[in-house]
Amino acid sequence: MSRTQRKSNRNKKKKWRIILASLVFIYLFFRSVPSLFAVRSKTVLPESKIVEDKVQAKAIIIKKEYLYKAYGEGKVEILSDEGEKVAAGTKVARLTLLKDNSTLNQDLKDIDNKIDTLTDMGKDDNIAKNDVDKIEKNIDSIIDDIQQSISKGDYENIAFLKDKLSIYEGKQKDVSGENTLINQSLESLKDKRKEIVEQIASNSKDYFSQEPGIVSFKIDGYEELYSFNHREEYISSDFQKIDEGQRIVANKDSVETGDPIFKIIDNFEWYMIINVENIEDIGSYEEGDTISIAGDEIEDNIHGRVEKISVEKDKGLILCRFNTDFEKYYDKRYMEIDIVKHSQEGYKIPTKSIVEKDGIKGVYVKDISGIIKFKPIKVITEEDKTTYIECGDENNNIEIEGYDQSFKTITAFDEIFLNTMNIKEGMVIN
Repeated sequence: MSRTQRKSNRNKKKKWRIILASLVFIYLFFRSVPSLFAVRSKTVLPESKIVEDKVQAKAIIIKKEYLYKAYGEGKVEILSDEGEKVAAGTKVARLTLLKDNSTLNQDLKDIDNKIDTLTDMGKDDNIAKNDVDKIEKNIDSIIDDIQQSISKGDYENIAFLKDKLSIYEGKQKDVSGENTLINQSLESLKDKRKEIVEQIASNSKDYFSQEPGIVSFKIDGYEELYSFNHREEYISSDFQKIDEGQRIVANKDSVETGDPIFKIIDNFEWYMIINVENIEDIGSYEEGDTISIAGDEIEDNIHGRVEKISVEKDKGLILCRFNTDFEKYYDKRYMEIDIVKHSQEGYKIPTKSIVEKDGIKGVYVKDISGIIKFKPIKVITEEDKTTYIECGDENNNIEIEGYDQSFKTITAFDEIFLNTMNIKEGMVIN
């Protein structure tokens, strides 16, 4: 072989080696390009959430409220704090009257008449122990007077006659002893008289709580429209949008006769009437069931008992009873709420990360070893750009409708790819 031929052969071999090396390089380059894009693709971790199946509704709070109104025109002096829990008998407010003492004057006149009558009875010391007939005659006479007062509707006189009857019955038991009932009644009336005289003299009226509860000077005008005593009578058509404006009685405010000054609210028992637009949304509830309520104005969830369900055409009204957390909502009347029908643990993931493979919804993830895998998911609910999916059982297995087998879903540590354009299952990313 000539020298020229040997040189030509060497050039050919060199040329083929260059071509082969180039092909290998091109092959490796194109193999690596998707992985390079995958490396640059953004990933997120799934976020653990409690996922709730909710029904939006509107609610009106019904409370056991006791209104205290002005006896006359005057100025209010506040003696308790808004939202304060008070016992029965607590002095809550004082009303300084401007001019009208007619109510107090009439109370004083009534008490004076009773004191005069009881004083005259106390002077009757001529009843002897053996004068039983006279006592019985007096008792019979009083009973006749009570019956006549009942027929006339004179209930104020009935109360007085009952006190008088008790006194004679006491004398019947011991006609010779000291008449303690008269003394006790006189003492009580004199104390009351002294109190009224002092109030007239100072031109003021003190207000004491007649029952324990929460004090509120916020008057919304719905205290009697949505009454505690009528809570079971409301139907869906009674429900109306509440004007949430309140009149707040402040210290030194002027009031007219009959104006509410404050209210005492029972904090041990309260209710909601919940209006539901579609009765089918609450079809699973029955009277006596526990109900869970959530909402923007509600801290955590509150739990109550379904007392009554009223149906009117396609709408529904639920009456729910609660006995906790009232201090958080005592000054509210109208609320937009969510009825929580069901809650479960789940993952929150971006909706755009979801793809479909072989008819199964799922996401591409990078596991801890850097391998890209497709993992099926089961959607619970979607909200705008967010999707909530099931966590699966303790082994992360989920059941998908139409398949007999279970599928391994994502874990809390899987990195989910947001952009799946250049992602393929089996890629390895360091």
